[in-house]
Amino acid sequence: MKLRRVINGEKTINDVGSWKTGEKMPKTAFPVRGTGFKVPGKYTWRVVQFACEGESFRLLMAYRLDLQRAVFYLGKEARSEMLVLCRYEFHSGEPGWHMHCICDDEDKVSGRLVCDDKRLPHWDSFHRELALGITRSEDAYKRADRVFRLSKTPPYELEGQPWQA
Repeated sequence: MKLRRVINGEKTINDVGSWKTGEKMPKTAFPVRGTGFKVPGKYTWRVVQFACEGESFRLLMAYRLDLQRAVFYLGKEARSEMLVLCRYEFHSGEPGWHMHCICDDEDKVSGRLVCDDKRLPHWDSFHRELALGITRSEDAYKRADRVFRLSKTPPYELEGQPWQA
């Protein structure tokens, strides 16, 4: 399935998870190549699980305000690991919010955390948002919702505001 179909598709949220800070993330939260992805201890993180077009996905959101850094990983569940489709991030090493993604079908995805096929926008192109724009967990969830269209769900699937869970 192409990344665009996942982002634009209707979603059913299965688990919103809760925000955690300073807690070790279990390997099963976002398993990559059997080892899992470890969020450094001072980051605030959360995993949202959803279904789209009959497939299961997870979105790992992590940010650290003192470093002005945020990263969101979108992965498709494939047996016991995640196939990482894209990484959306903000950090001081590159200008503005940007996405690293694989635009082809998922069979070209390596399963690693680094998706270096395409960077959108290109590093030397115009960037719409040059500031982190996150001051609390609610802001991080709203950004993820806007970029990955998490709220594109049937109205009966998600009650209330998920960032408050």
